[in-house]
Amino acid sequence: MLILDFYVDEPACFGVPPYLSPYCRYAAGALVAGGIPQEKIQYLTVDQWRNQGKTLSDDHELILLVAGTTVPGKYLGGRIGTVTEVLEFIRFQKKQDPSCTILLGGPIRYADRNIQDEIRELGAYLIRGDLEVYAERMASYPGSIKEAAEAIFEKSRYPVYSEKRNYEQVDRYASRGAFLTELHPNRPYLILELETYRGCTRDVFCSFCTEAFYGKPEFRSLDGILDEVQELYGMGNRYFRLGRQADLMTYLPNMNDFQNSFPRPIPDSLEQLYGGIRAAAPDLKLLHLDNINPGLISTFPDESRKIIEIICKYNTAGDTAAMGMESADPEVIKKNDLKASPEEIKRAIEIVNEFGAKRDQGLPRLLPGLNLLHGLAGESEKTFEYNYKFLKDILDSGLLLRRINIRQTVTYRNTRLDRMQRTGESKRPGKSERIHQRFIYYRDKIRKEIDHAFLLKNFPVGTLLHEVILESTNEGYYLGRPLGSYPVTVKIPLDDRQAAQYFENKTPMTCFVTGAEERSIRGLTFPLQVSRMGSIAFSQIPGIGRKASSRLFADLGLRKGNSESEIQNWLTEQGARLVPADSESPATAVSV
Repeated sequence: MLILDFYVDEPACFGVPPYLSPYCRYAAGALVAGGIPQEKIQYLTVDQWRNQGKTLSDDHELILLVAGTTVPGKYLGGRIGTVTEVLEFIRFQKKQDPSCTILLGGPIRYADRNIQDEIRELGAYLIRGDLEVYAERMASYPGSIKEAAEAIFEKSRYPVYSEKRNYEQVDRYASRGAFLTELHPNRPYLILELETYRGCTRDVFCSFCTEAFYGKPEFRSLDGILDEVQELYGMGNRYFRLGRQADLMTYLPNMNDFQNSFPRPIPDSLEQLYGGIRAAAPDLKLLHLDNINPGLISTFPDESRKIIEIICKYNTAGDTAAMGMESADPEVIKKNDLKASPEEIKRAIEIVNEFGAKRDQGLPRLLPGLNLLHGLAGESEKTFEYNYKFLKDILDSGLLLRRINIRQTVTYRNTRLDRMQRTGESKRPGKSERIHQRFIYYRDKIRKEIDHAFLLKNFPVGTLLHEVILESTNEGYYLGRPLGSYPVTVKIPLDDRQAAQYFENKTPMTCFVTGAEERSIRGLTFPLQVSRMGSIAFSQIPGIGRKASSRLFADLGLRKGNSESEIQNWLTEQGARLVPADSESPATAVSV
């Protein structure tokens, strides 16, 4: 049995390394629940599949392929599997091993009809419901896997396979599938998405929403979540994110009390959730979250303040709460039933900043991150000016944002945006060249004038970043990210020879910030070992620069082995800032 992870990305779930999505772990647990021993279950990522020539080393009776993305993104930790690669895999595998049974699950369930037809024609089964339900059914069938496939799929009246699981089943699968983390190539530096509910708790859905496809929200029991955390923690996992929900603040809310389309949140639900996770995993290294709703915060400010305070009491520093703003244009907000007005979103940002902007180990505890969408109904050339002015106001007001995500919509069949586009009520993204050019202009303007300023506020020069994983190289730099939710990209010169060791060994490092670019920061390995730095790396020490770096190599003959004390004295004379970092606030300098 093989679980083949092509990675997933959707508004309420992420599975590109260093993340592992619940889809894969549930599928593994479902096989175990159906009677398959753990040792007979293998796991392979799409990157591993590519690296071994897009072939499998063994034959498999059953392959569970998890794939699909409903939001476009750029990834550093892995390259998400494409639909073309999914079809390529099925075609090749069925030719090599015609008897193997292939089930597809995850967000790929929303694929276009022609893709669904091609998958079926190639001999695989696309699960439109939940893969784990069918995995358990296949595993528990009294005959062979081939006989199970014939009984379950070939004799089905409709080739839809839409049965969904409930949380009683999930709780059985989640703990049983925890062993999959031991097979992941990123272990032990693996972030595990934890699911609290699915579906949207609003009673009015945004026009582009796919989370509404799950139907009315169903909430997972607290005991089920904590049992899963305890099992994962017992296997050595230390990095967790509450990421599989549309709005974490509405975990177990009062669904009988709605205002402005939002249910009233219950702070004690979050206290029990966070407190319970800390008790189940007392020495965890990461506890972050994904989505919260700005409209709910502005609608219920008192309850929201209490919840944000609770989160900041239990989480780990550097946390980011993604807020779906989508647009500051009143016309776009109205036509797409978006969550909040600009005034309400600013109020939500202020409430999160009240508690989250306080620093721990030099990093803000919890900051908002905003999502902006291009391609919604009602969009005009003025839309992007509205967005820019809103962001500039947030910046000028002294509030902090962790990141600003600007992307184009992906329209899925049966969403209201899809219906509006088919009837001509809304233009498809890119239809108007003038609007698209305006989008590009303001996107770049935001990157240069807004993103850069927020990065310098969030990560002042000298700030220490812990557990940074170097994942790739590009144009003279190592590219790394600290483990966490929406981590910042760190660029470290290739001639920082300490960094080279961490990159080769794939182990986390500590680095300090030396500057910022539009969407990334520059850094060096901490603590500094100047004798192991080339001139490019050395020139990034705060207060040095390229000219002073060249003089150091000429004056002291660094490559000939000067002592660290000689180098430090010379640095001080040249104006380098070498004051130790303050433990309570970001450092404005670094120590050698």
